[in-house]
Amino acid sequence: MSKLTLVELSDLPRKPHGCPPEVERSWARLVATHKSVTGLFNTLNELRAGQDDMRGAVSETHRDQARAAIVFTAAGIDACLRTLLRDSLHTLLSIAGDAHGAFVAHFMANRLNGDMTKATKQAVVDIDPRSALIDLYVQDLTGFSIQGGADLIRCRNALGLKQDSALDDQILKSHQPFFNARHEVVHELDLVDPSGRGTRGRRHRDLAAVGTQCDGALQLLHAFIAPTARTVKAARRTMGLSAT
Repeated sequence: MSKLTLVELSDLPRKPHGCPPEVERSWARLVATHKSVTGLFNTLNELRAGQDDMRGAVSETHRDQARAAIVFTAAGIDACLRTLLRDSLHTLLSIAGDAHGAFVAHFMANRLNGDMTKATKQAVVDIDPRSALIDLYVQDLTGFSIQGGADLIRCRNALGLKQDSALDDQILKSHQPFFNARHEVVHELDLVDPSGRGTRGRRHRDLAAVGTQCDGALQLLHAFIAPTARTVKAARRTMGLSAT
């Protein structure tokens, strides 16, 4: 193993101190994703170590492990951010602040401007309209999946974290290559020529680059979770509730 450069994830930072219940589920999903992707990279390292010549060409089997890591990481991002939004917005929207401002601006511009859609009308008259509207909001923010920097920026703003330097626009946009890779793996089957004509070539996946992208994406999730935990605790104190 000494000649082998391992593909590894960094350890996650510590769980936010006094993590409120609104953030617990998202944190658990991050931990589970980190564990799953770590397992994929461990298997990848073991496969490579078992080669007769560890310096030999990287096989498609090895790259398939890397492709699986991209898919698992992206699924974790979707699950963590959707959960973080759904669970924390109930509290964050109970007080005046950046999160509430983003919520109002979104609905005024997208769902209450002109004729309301059937989904919006149903949410307004739902037995629990706040929850129904938050579900619509999260759906608008994340779609079927997070597609890149623009979606990350919308999620950041919805959580009232626009001023957080660790989540500035350029940092969030810098993760676009990871989301492009996920799109290629999932939607194009990673084919160089998706038309199916000629050779069924596969895109080259640099293992070290995949490891770096997945690691950065998971660390980014912590950068969403930690400040959200702080703002939720502050909101709970404003409402006279226990911070946890």
